[in-house]
Amino acid sequence: MKNSIRINDLSRSEFINNEYDLVILASGYEPRCTHIASLLSCTRVIDSMVFSYEESSLDPAQIENEKQLESYGFDRKLSFNHNEVKKVYQAIIEKLKFITVGSEPFKILIDYSSMSRNWYAAILNYLYNFFEHAVEITFVYSCAEYPLNSGFLDFELGDIKILPGCQGSSITKSKTAGIFMLGFDKVGPLSFHNLLEPNLTYGMLSAPGSLPNYEQQARDINGQFIQHQLNNGKNLLCSPIFSVSQTFENLCQLIRPIKEHYNISIVQFGPKPHLLASTLAGIYFKNVSCIYSEYKRSKFHDVRASGELVITSIIINHNKSKT
Repeated sequence: MKNSIRINDLSRSEFINNEYDLVILASGYEPRCTHIASLLSCTRVIDSMVFSYEESSLDPAQIENEKQLESYGFDRKLSFNHNEVKKVYQAIIEKLKFITVGSEPFKILIDYSSMSRNWYAAILNYLYNFFEHAVEITFVYSCAEYPLNSGFLDFELGDIKILPGCQGSSITKSKTAGIFMLGFDKVGPLSFHNLLEPNLTYGMLSAPGSLPNYEQQARDINGQFIQHQLNNGKNLLCSPIFSVSQTFENLCQLIRPIKEHYNISIVQFGPKPHLLASTLAGIYFKNVSCIYSEYKRSKFHDVRASGELVITSIIINHNKSKT
């Protein structure tokens, strides 16, 4: 039997009024990392953890954000490197090992606004593939006001990584397919396409996005890729940033018809709600891998919350196998 997964988009009021057995936050240098915590009532939270970036532990902005989180009652801090996976698994296993089976799913809230994708992918992989009880995970993303005029788009691509739980199948099929989650990176998708040389290529763009001109800006930045690798846009899908459930379903519609004959790689650029949807697809489908390149920036940027939220409920019931 297959594990079942149900994904729904939630309203702000549903998120705020729910009660949570465990809240997992991430503290970094971005001011927006405290926004979700400021909306939560500690009376509705039984337990919590704050994942903190080890490599920026001395950064004044991160120190200030951690003090702010402590003032809201979230003071159980664990420090990890942004690539750390093993310690994240250990932390979540330790926190959940005494959970008893109940009629209701265990309820977890994860603020992934400033969280390393390795961290939330590891959590999802454990909860989907190894946790023994039904679980409802509310993922919350705080949209940002990006400082686009301050060199925010100036970065270099780093090492190529594969997300935990999204390694794909060891069985090699005769063809390969690439699904490119597109954002504001002009060079990255072209570089990955040259590396993978897929037989079939699709792209996905956020539309509408978190900014009024997001779609047009993303189309302009990715114009060459859309023209030459996506058949002048015929292989490009648009999916709203505010619906992880719809984005996941759009990915499923791309993957299901080809998964028997193609090894599929999802290349992760684009906004975090799209990355969450693609990570779910990588965990759910056994022959889908999720790959990405780390960004190398010369300086930190002042990324503040815009006030808009993307809220997603993921309900997992366990039967131990993958699609």
